[in-house]
Amino acid sequence: MENKYHRNLDLPNYVPNVDFSQWESDGYKWLEFHKTLKLHQLNNQQFVDFLQSLGMTSFWIEVFYTPPGEDGIIHSDNTEWEDWAKIIFQYGAKGSTMRWWDSTNVLNLSTSIEQISEKTVTEISEYKNRKYDRTADHYHGRIFYSHEKDSTLLHEAEIGSASLANVGVLHSSHNPTNEKRFVITVALFDLNGNRILFDDAVQRLSPYIKTSSLI
Repeated sequence: MENKYHRNLDLPNYVPNVDFSQWESDGYKWLEFHKTLKLHQLNNQQFVDFLQSLGMTSFWIEVFYTPPGEDGIIHSDNTEWEDWAKIIFQYGAKGSTMRWWDSTNVLNLSTSIEQISEKTVTEISEYKNRKYDRTADHYHGRIFYSHEKDSTLLHEAEIGSASLANVGVLHSSHNPTNEKRFVITVALFDLNGNRILFDDAVQRLSPYIKTSSLI
């Protein structure tokens, strides 16, 4: 049975060329590091043209960092359980994974650290007392969040060089390696500015999907 969470993609000519050393990451946790990019900052016009050829583009490109031996928070990118699709490119930390979850206790939170109650998410308290390296205008709405103790693992996959991911389902990064894990996530939109859902993205990208990622 084909899973509804992830597909490995074969996109060797379309990998963005971004220098991650331009940003400070030493000592930062997943929640403390957040950057946004524009299409031209991916430094790969072939990828931009490739998206256009499939009737797609992106208005929301992010860079995330998961430090060695740590995990990102469990969250969904929206609060409607819409199966938003992203292409994700991973750099470093081979053997790390992305995980998808179900939960018995989902919280509706702001994406702004300053607006999150420390009583609701206790791990936020330490971040508010530290200097973190997030995009200045990092608020972009609300998300679903869950603690791992309340969650059940549904699926786990290595992103590899490039993958298609469903980010409407609760998900998180897992980096058990001793290397830094950077990802560039490209939210997929049609040319009219509508978010592309996972099943639609699977159809559009079907010639580039590796068969080993179907289950």
